[in-house]
Amino acid sequence: MAFAVQTPSASTSEPYRYEEKADFTGGLNFRADQFNLLANESPAMLNVEVDPRGGVRRRDAVTKVNATALADEIISLFTHYEAGQNQILASVNPSTAPSTTQMYWNENASGNFAGPMARNDGTLAFSGSQPATGVTFNGYTYIVNGSMLASPHSTGSAIQWHGSNALPGSYPGYMTPALDGTDGHFPCARYTAVWGQRVWVAYTLETIDGLKTNRIRWSKVDDAENWTATDFIDVDPGEDGDHITGIIADQNRLLVFKENSVYEVLGFDTDTFQVRNVTRVAGNREGCTPVATPTGIFFWYAEEGIYILQAENLAWVFERIRPAMTYDVGQPALSLGTAPSLMWFDERLWVSVDYQSDDNLSGSNLVNRRNTFVWDPSLGPIGAWTRHDINARSLLAYRPTGDTHFGIAVTSNITTVASFNRISKLDDPLTDVDTYDASYNEINSYYQSGWFFGNRPTFPKRWGKTRSVVLADNNIRIYTYVYKDYDLSAWWASYYKTIVGMDTPATWDSSPSGSGDGVWDTSEWQAQGTSDRYVFLRWPTVGTAQAISLRFSVNPSVTYRGQWGLTSVLGMYRTRRLR
Repeated sequence: MAFAVQTPSASTSEPYRYEEKADFTGGLNFRADQFNLLANESPAMLNVEVDPRGGVRRRDAVTKVNATALADEIISLFTHYEAGQNQILASVNPSTAPSTTQMYWNENASGNFAGPMARNDGTLAFSGSQPATGVTFNGYTYIVNGSMLASPHSTGSAIQWHGSNALPGSYPGYMTPALDGTDGHFPCARYTAVWGQRVWVAYTLETIDGLKTNRIRWSKVDDAENWTATDFIDVDPGEDGDHITGIIADQNRLLVFKENSVYEVLGFDTDTFQVRNVTRVAGNREGCTPVATPTGIFFWYAEEGIYILQAENLAWVFERIRPAMTYDVGQPALSLGTAPSLMWFDERLWVSVDYQSDDNLSGSNLVNRRNTFVWDPSLGPIGAWTRHDINARSLLAYRPTGDTHFGIAVTSNITTVASFNRISKLDDPLTDVDTYDASYNEINSYYQSGWFFGNRPTFPKRWGKTRSVVLADNNIRIYTYVYKDYDLSAWWASYYKTIVGMDTPATWDSSPSGSGDGVWDTSEWQAQGTSDRYVFLRWPTVGTAQAISLRFSVNPSVTYRGQWGLTSVLGMYRTRRLR
C-alpha cells in the first residue's frame, strides 16, 4: 500500500535559512557596482587588517619618534648604515631658504633630529627643492638631489656623510663632480643606487654636456669616489620625450625607470654593460621611488596606480582601488597632487597617497590629507587591499643590520592643517592610540561586509536576528549599521553592544605584590593577562530586504578603547512568496 506524500499547509512558514561570512580575505574593493562584490570582499573598511585565516582586526598604532617637530616639512627619507651607526636621514625645504634643500639626521630612529648638516664654513644645502636621496657604500652615504650645492659650497655636487657632524672638521665632506678617474669625486645626479659592486647614478648634470635626463653612469669597482667620463650609457634619449625617474637594483640587473617605460642594465664590467627594454606599457611616476621586494619590483605609473614587475612579467595590482580616482565630487577621492610613496614592510606593500574620504571622521576632508593603502600579496590569488587613515608621506622601511626593523613615515596630525615635520613608527602594538604629536588621536575603525542575498539575489526576504562573533582585548563598544538592497548611501538602522574585555596584563610580581619585576623562585604571577576575548553577539531583527550589508564600527574613547576584531557574521532569512 502506497503512502501519500505529506505537504505542508499553505500557512506553514518556511524555516530560516542561513548565510555566513567568515572569510574576509578579499579585502577592499571600490568597484562602482556593489552587486558584483565577491563574498569575501568589502565595499568599505578603515583601520582594520585582514588575517590570512579570514578574520579582521584593528590595526596597530602610529607612534611619533621626534618629540620636537622640525621647523619645516620633511620631503624625503633614506638611511645611513655602518657598523654601530644607523641613522634616518631627512631632506628638508627650509622656509628661510625655500629654493634649497638641507639635510638632518636622527640617531637610530630614537629621538629628535639634529642638523642641518654643516661644515666649519657653513650649512651644506643643495640648490633647488628636489627631494634628496642617497646610498651607503663602504661606510659612507653619498647624498644627491640633481643640483649643485648652494653657496658657499657651490662647487660641490654631493654630500659625503659618515655619521657625525663634528665642527670644525671634515664631516660631512662634499664631493665635486669631476669625471677624470681621480679620487674624491661624485657626479651631480638626481638618482643613485648600488649594483654590481659599483655606485650608479642617473639623470645627471654635467660640466660639458649639461643636463642629461636619460644618462646613467657607474663608478669604479668598490670605489664610489672615482668616475670616468666615458663610463656612461644614454638610455633611449628622445624616446616619447621620456626621461629617467628612478633606478633600482634587482638581483642580476639594474632597472632604469622612465615615465612610460622600463629598461634593464645587464653585464659585469665596462666592456659588457648593455641596456635592454623591458616594457613600454608602463613606467614610474616622477617623484615616486620604486621598491624592491621578494615578490617583485613595485612602482606607480601615471594615474593607473601600482604595477609589479617580476622578471619579464608586468602586472597591474591596483584594479580594486582604481575607481577611487574616478568618483564624482563629494565622494572619496584619491588625488596625485603630491607624489605617492611606497614601502615594503612586514611582507606587505604600503602606499601613501592624497585621499579625501567621506567617512565624516575628524580631519578626513582636510586639504593635503593622506591615507595609506596596504596590499598583502599572501591573501588570495591576487592579494588584498586595506585602508588606514594614517596621515603619512615619505614611507621608509628601516632595516638596520642586527637590530629591530620597523616602518617609518613622515607624518602630520589628522585634525589640523597638514604639516609633515615629524617621523613616526608604524604598526606599534604597544599603544591603543595614534600619537602624531604631543596629543593623541583615537583609532576609529570599521569593517563592512559584502552583501548577504541568500539563494536569490533579487527576491525579497524576511531577515531575522543576525549573529556575529567578535573579539576584544579590552572594554569596547561596537556599533552595527544595517544597509539594505544594494544601497550604501545611508544606513537603515544602527545598534550597539558593550563588550567587557579581559583583566589587566599579567606580571611576574616580585613581592608577590610589588612592582612586577620578578625574582626567580620567589615571585608569583599576578592577575589574568590581557588576551583576546571572543564574544557571540545577536543583533535585532533586520526586516524585509532583498539583500543586507552590515558595518561593524568602533569609535573609541578612554573608557572603551582597545583591539577588536570580527571573525564571523551570520545572516538568517526566509524567502518571501512572490505574488
